Amino acid sequence: MLKTLRLTNFKSFQRAEMDLGALTLVVGTNASGKSNLRDALRFLHGVGLGYSLADILGEKYGAGGVLQWRGIRGGVREVAFDGSPEFEVGCQFRMPSKGRKGAVVSPPYSLRVNVADERTGPRVVKEGLGTDGWYPFYWDSHPREDPPIQKGEHQIRVRHPRGGNYRSHGKVSEYSSARPVLSQFAEREREPASARRACTSLLDALKGMRFLDLDPDAIRQPSQPGQAVLGDRGENLSSVLQAICEDADRKAILLSWLRSLTPMDAVDFDFKTDFTGRVLVHLVESSGRTISALSASDGTLRFLALVAALLSPDTGRIYFFEEFDNGIHPTRLHLLLQLVQQMCREQGIQVIGTTHNPAMLAFLEAEALDSALLVYRPDHAPDSRIRRIMDLPDIERILKTNDLGHLHSTGWLEDAAVFSEPDLGQPQQIVAQA
Repeated sequence: MLKTLRLTNFKSFQRAEMDLGALTLVVGTNASGKSNLRDALRFLHGVGLGYSLADILGEKYGAGGVLQWRGIRGGVREVAFDGSPEFEVGCQFRMPSKGRKGAVVSPPYSLRVNVADERTGPRVVKEGLGTDGWYPFYWDSHPREDPPIQKGEHQIRVRHPRGGNYRSHGKVSEYSSARPVLSQFAEREREPASARRACTSLLDALKGMRFLDLDPDAIRQPSQPGQAVLGDRGENLSSVLQAICEDADRKAILLSWLRSLTPMDAVDFDFKTDFTGRVLVHLVESSGRTISALSASDGTLRFLALVAALLSPDTGRIYFFEEFDNGIHPTRLHLLLQLVQQMCREQGIQVIGTTHNPAMLAFLEAEALDSALLVYRPDHAPDSRIRRIMDLPDIERILKTNDLGHLHSTGWLEDAAVFSEPDLGQPQQIVAQA
């Protein structure tokens, strides 16, 4: 589970640090910066996939010109805050502990990228994985270094701390600055095995992210049996549902929630193939009536895609849902959140979701409410800020007589956040602590 995300000069965030829970609901007005959080997580996901910085920020094509990766919105020119030459993204995970109960917190990871030189493209200028007690690898341009550890335009040198202390010089290796060292380090067998394991563990965690911005038109398309990973827009839903239904327990859960959150009395799924072998899901009601994905409502399809993502046999560990309540009737919102919170507990997954619907806040359980975040952009400042809602002044007392959804809809949350900043009008680091 992603524990902490740190941003410096990334998109609209000048400085931000946030702690995340099993379910983290992110609220804020339009253009406040919610989608930029998604971009930050996608950037880390690209690092986990082993892509170069140019591919992560731009696009990556595979064999035959097939698009494998959509770049970060705005590309190289708009990824750094207000024309800054560099940006930095950092994170820390809470991971299962092998041989012990509970979880352990991974070493912090940070990556600083320079985007000022359009001729050479984006380059790593600082990167590290570790703590003061132990560094698998550490590289930066500390002024004590002589000679400089950057070599030319395309190579950097990485220090291997002796005895786990980066102040004690050990072996130095050379890497390309066009690609995060994290993925390069894990590939080199001559590097220390313990350090490579730490890098691989973090890469696996970053790979386990999924980003869903569900589109009913994409959901309706038939898919090839065996495609068990839901696409970002909901592609492959029919084949993902087919894979889920091979497990009787998962199928029963899916049908139960479908009946609860929609007016349909669905009792089964039917998967019909076309002349190309692709499959299309049909919903079977108790009356025997069948409804194909082509004619099912947008809300029903979005809900099916959301649950399919969480129940998929090839599920990710971290999900980011853009407006994940979109298409769900207001009277069913509490059931949707109940489902997501239950899945987080039972499946050991993490969900981060954005919403414009203030009513969503009213249905959060205590643990999820403790992790809920407000993204806002004060009138007096150019940057986005992020704050844990339960850190707002006097919020616990106010919630005894006021509905949190109403406070959000009236703008009270943003006002409370702005007027409680220590230096009103000055950019600052806002730390959300769970």
